[in-house]
Amino acid sequence: TAARKDPSLWPFWFRKLEELSKSAPEDPHVLNALGAVALAEKKDNAKAADYFERALKQGSEEPTTFLNLSTALDNLGRKEEAKVVLERGVTAYPYSGPLVAKLAQQYFAGGQTWRARNLVQQYRALFPEDPLVRLAQRQIENPRKGDEPGLNPSLGH
Repeated sequence: TAARKDPSLWPFWFRKLEELSKSAPEDPHVLNALGAVALAEKKDNAKAADYFERALKQGSEEPTTFLNLSTALDNLGRKEEAKVVLERGVTAYPYSGPLVAKLAQQYFAGGQTWRARNLVQQYRALFPEDPLVRLAQRQIENPRKGDEPGLNPSLGH
């Protein structure tokens, strides 16, 4: 958190992560951080997926673990596995707007518009103002050219 506000702290953060990767290699927080670095910094989707899968096996309680794992799997072309991960995430965290929005996006992209609509409607009945899910609903209800089912519309996350 501090490094996001003060970029001069990133080198310290990376050094600490390196230390923790040796002293606590199976800690879910460490695995999530290593996965995030592999995904964002190194663009190594296979390694990122491995870290996130291990984090979940070690009991990660972060909805972002499911999001990041699905992103890495999606980037590897493993779209069905990515969808299953999102479904597991939504089951574990039904009130996570980013998970719901991304799963709705996956359903829509896979031609399951009815599932996308149902998921979004159920969520919006509880959280009508969630901006990410509202955006997903707009894209499902009023697809632009290129957003038709079977393609991958971006939710801008």
